[in-house]
Amino acid sequence: METHPEPIDYPFSEPSGLTVDPEYEDCRSRPGLTWIRPPYGDNAWLVTRYADIRFVLRDRRFVRTPPPGSDEARLTPLPLQDSILNTDPPQQPRLRKALAQGLGLNAEHVRELEELATGEARRLLARCTAQPPPADLAAAYTKPLTVAILCPLIGIPEEDLAVFLDWFEGFAGTGLPADVVESRIEEISRYTARLIADRRQRPREDLVSRLAARLGQDDGLSMAELGELVNDILLAVDNVTTQLTNACYVLLSRPDRFRELAADPGLLPRAADELLRYAPFPSHVTFARYATEDVEVGGTLVRAGEQVLPALPAGNHDPRMFAEPERLDFHRGGNPHLSFGHGTHHCMGPPLVRMLVKVAVAALLGHPGLRPAAADEELPWRADLIIRRIEALPVTW
Repeated sequence: METHPEPIDYPFSEPSGLTVDPEYEDCRSRPGLTWIRPPYGDNAWLVTRYADIRFVLRDRRFVRTPPPGSDEARLTPLPLQDSILNTDPPQQPRLRKALAQGLGLNAEHVRELEELATGEARRLLARCTAQPPPADLAAAYTKPLTVAILCPLIGIPEEDLAVFLDWFEGFAGTGLPADVVESRIEEISRYTARLIADRRQRPREDLVSRLAARLGQDDGLSMAELGELVNDILLAVDNVTTQLTNACYVLLSRPDRFRELAADPGLLPRAADELLRYAPFPSHVTFARYATEDVEVGGTLVRAGEQVLPALPAGNHDPRMFAEPERLDFHRGGNPHLSFGHGTHHCMGPPLVRMLVKVAVAALLGHPGLRPAAADEELPWRADLIIRRIEALPVTW
């Protein structure tokens, strides 16, 4: 039996803004995968090359279901409450189908939402800039824009958003004690149960109501599955807010790119994808995959039962796939980034997220005087979450 190399402690450093740790490039430059020792759980293989990450994410020999006795490699004290959509077949295709039908995100629906989002973005920025500067673009723009579009779509009362933020920090925090994490997860589960019960009694035109209507059908959802699925969906509001804020920060902190986009708005679709590629969303890695049999990945033999950790930010900055990956380039063709995952577990909301990024950025272009009101080193980035989140984005004009 092959012995493993001496493990390297992971993560390599605390996340700093939107910087991708240079150690990932060192990993890519070495043969094979990198054997790492995470803060919690078993040692695992770190996957940092774009091609290898895509291979792992689409190969059915890698699954989310751990073998008996395995302790998932992770950055958090407790294993993350994984998305139920990230399960393995046969459960996963049925759940994804239920969610897709509930969302109904066809091209016409996305266009309708884009019209609503465009009007809301312009209104929010006009109200923001009508006051004396500075303003917090996160609180006054990206968060309310996300809430205005996603809350009615999903069926979340806006007044309950504080519950989700508290839960999200329990879900994604790397520094909270295990008992605090457990209590927050229990709290959101109770909330979800109340929300589902309300929508079953008083259905509306929203996602939770449509999913609740599938309870009891032959191919429908069980109550436990519905509760977990709604929990997953609630995360979307905070996740999308974070992505919009990060995109706005990147653009406003690079006046030359701002001017380029303002001069040629036709670049907006490419710009949205490039901003999603450039700004790392997870700080490091999230969920492990387990090999169901011996598989060679990038020149390394991964034994059955071993874990691999795909580092999506590293893949999005792999120079073998993206020329000059540290350059923000709105002229990139194709741009098959990994920000929505890949394979059977890819995110189900790319059209919606791309649309919201495009709308949020387009509205900024109508205010060419906008600029950061604080130096980069003064911005309040969170280092204790598994995602890259800026707490406030002060701007002036």
